[in-house]
Amino acid sequence: MADTNKTTNTPDLGDKPELGNGKDGSGSYQMRVGFGTIAMLISATGMGLVPLFSRWATRTDMFNGAAGLNAGDSIGALMAVGRMGMGVLFFVVLLLATHKVHVFKKLKLTPAIALGGLMIGMSLACYVTSTLLTTVSNAVLFIYIGPVVCVLLARIFRKEPMSKLQWICLGAVFIGMLFGNNLMGFGDNGFFVDFNLVPSTPEFPQKGIGDAFGLASGFFYGASMFFNGYRKDADTTARGVWNFIFAVIGAGSITIVLNSLGSIDPSMANWALNIHFTPFNWIGTVLLWIICGPIALGFLLVAGRNLPAADYGTIAYWEVPVAIFVGLVVFGEALTINTIIGGLLIIGGGAVPSIRGMIVGRKQKQQEEISENLAARLEKAEEDEHLQ
Repeated sequence: MADTNKTTNTPDLGDKPELGNGKDGSGSYQMRVGFGTIAMLISATGMGLVPLFSRWATRTDMFNGAAGLNAGDSIGALMAVGRMGMGVLFFVVLLLATHKVHVFKKLKLTPAIALGGLMIGMSLACYVTSTLLTTVSNAVLFIYIGPVVCVLLARIFRKEPMSKLQWICLGAVFIGMLFGNNLMGFGDNGFFVDFNLVPSTPEFPQKGIGDAFGLASGFFYGASMFFNGYRKDADTTARGVWNFIFAVIGAGSITIVLNSLGSIDPSMANWALNIHFTPFNWIGTVLLWIICGPIALGFLLVAGRNLPAADYGTIAYWEVPVAIFVGLVVFGEALTINTIIGGLLIIGGGAVPSIRGMIVGRKQKQQEEISENLAARLEKAEEDEHLQ
């Protein structure tokens, strides 16, 4: 496992490492793993509530998917634009409140910062769309191929070390995703492996398309996490403004494409926005934009700055039980034995490396404190000896 207590200054794509003078928020940065862990848990919880608020914001009947949406099917992507827009507003206010405007002006906008924002915007546009067109468990388990993609990209391009335990846990997470989406598991005839997804159900007529959007959201999510691993030296608030600006562009591009297809092609007319929200829908919209926007994604940026890719990726799986709980309790989506097995593999695979990392970090900190105390005592003893 990587030493999480070492300073990590990863250069941007194509750039040479620079320590900087600190005026733009750059320079030597000591990752705070404990703080990063808490931030990732808060972020994952907020992300796990997306299905609740997205369906609240768009459905004709919040608890009955068969009743349809009070808008076209591209409304999910537009909801993501709103989330990102609220993120921009939140970070601009934070920038002014913390007197960091000068830091933002001096921060160099680099490809990694822009791509990190662009990818998360596209990911969440696809994810919110997926939560409206397929089951909560499918949407959330598909997006969580993202951390696997992130860790593999970090391993390939940044040469970040991976222990055998981390490889095993990532394998368990991937298998858990297959179980959770009924691509592998136990049926009436015993164990099966079947990669043919069900394209339609009474409650989700476009389930196959929803699953495809979920898969796309996972790839974009992993790419975003990977790019956020660069420029850890950049100030979180200043970087957050740029990240959310590009996230709006990313989610907006998905919205424009889907709405344009719905407006041009009669066979895809259901994708045209056609918004006719009720007051109840607007309440859900505001909650989605605030709780799942600046709060969840703001803490995601904080976590990305303070955690190595492996820990960052595994802790993120806390979103899975949160979302599945929403699907089970709020929307009555029954859990199958395969979904339960998948959830356990995902949670276990995500939690084990993180817990182990925390234990190792705590022990190392204790050893450092003991060494410092011993050195101080020896120095004091030497001074006393000289005085005598």
